[in-house]
Amino acid sequence: MFTLADVALAAKRPVPHGADDLAMTAAHFDSRRIQPGMLFVALPGARVDGHEFIGDAFARGAAAVLCARPDPDQPMSRQVVAAEPQAAFERLAGALRALSSATFVGVTGSNGKTTTKEALAAALSAAGPTLATERSENAEVGVPATLSRLTPAHRYAVVEIGAQVVGEIAHYCSYAKPDAGVITSIAGAHLGLFGSMEAIATAKGELFEALPEHGPAIVNADDPWSEALRRRAPGPVVSFGRSDAADVQVVSELLADPPGTRVHIEADSFSDSVDVPGTAGAVDLAFGAAFAAARALGVNPATACHGLRAFQPAPHRMRLEALPGGGLLLDDTYNANAASMAVALDTLRAVSVPGRRIAVLGDMFELGAYGPAAHEQVGRDAAGIDRLLCVGALAAHIASGARAAGLEAVDVIPADTESSASIAAAVDAAAAWLHGELAAGDAVLLKASNGMGFARLADAVTEAAQRSAG
Repeated sequence: MFTLADVALAAKRPVPHGADDLAMTAAHFDSRRIQPGMLFVALPGARVDGHEFIGDAFARGAAAVLCARPDPDQPMSRQVVAAEPQAAFERLAGALRALSSATFVGVTGSNGKTTTKEALAAALSAAGPTLATERSENAEVGVPATLSRLTPAHRYAVVEIGAQVVGEIAHYCSYAKPDAGVITSIAGAHLGLFGSMEAIATAKGELFEALPEHGPAIVNADDPWSEALRRRAPGPVVSFGRSDAADVQVVSELLADPPGTRVHIEADSFSDSVDVPGTAGAVDLAFGAAFAAARALGVNPATACHGLRAFQPAPHRMRLEALPGGGLLLDDTYNANAASMAVALDTLRAVSVPGRRIAVLGDMFELGAYGPAAHEQVGRDAAGIDRLLCVGALAAHIASGARAAGLEAVDVIPADTESSASIAAAVDAAAAWLHGELAAGDAVLLKASNGMGFARLADAVTEAAQRSAG
């Protein structure tokens, strides 16, 4: 909760008369997400300028607006003008953070940030009211938006933090001030932007460097970069992973009916199992990280596992859905990099189905010059499945790697990924291919970067299954 006076102070503007009496519940940068009593932060975007939607925000019930230029057709007394609204938004978030007595946990990493954030929020919620990042709002506007929802009742706050350049996480931590930190993994996400794996590790490690002296750092024991990350932590380090070296060890077991995953958690003398319906892939690592962080913060292990049983996976992240004839849909269409592609393909090979194992794989974005080689590696990782469809500008490289690995049943649908129309046409073609190819009892994996729009493919498969069942 905050007031118009707080917004004015953050914008370094005079406090209007009566501003202390206008309270707000949260802030957001998307006018479509505005609800009565919220602050709308008008920011210029890559595609649209938020200032064009000030009227829409007020129509939806915004209490006030933070902007660089006011809308003369809207109440001027409730529009706070700042030379740099983004900076003012961050100052507001920092002020709210400074007033909060909650324990803050930052979550970053190349893969699994959102799933780990959701798992940790579930574990901590069993111990007290917990704030968590919505969706994947983990960047320059998402982090302050999360902090704007703080209330005095919150005992914990789980803040997902992403990065595309070195120094970005350090900046977010300068005002979010995490008490504990989780780094899920170091992999080639955004490799084209960072330029090297070393730069990615440097960027993610900024979270640990921002921790207070006694703040616990949670690291993946099985990650090749774990030792380097440990050295960045000023306080205690707790590890999670699948190996015996982990302080918190996890083992996963795929479930058939209903489809999902059983996660076994062991730490010292404690052990328990948690079933996760409708989810596969690296959910075990997310649970291990969440359990390790909760325990390091003093949460009773049994309480943490009780909370994990309420975990709800984010949409389109290794979602498992039953298909006719004992088949399965593996919907991991939200995002992709080479490491997460390999995990998803391993899961596809591991599922038990009476039919074939089919993968529809699309382009991975933001790899720059590393793109062709990374896509060829994905193709090689697809060895051992029955059929593969490659979609996108770099689809031919996936196909080349797959054929080199001995997979003959490979099809390609090219697309210009600079054109939304071309991507849409390619997705339509892939949907038609699936309609003709997918048979009862088959398992199908759908995975690509979010910009490829593969969520529409997942919806098409789901709708077809529902029609078949109906």
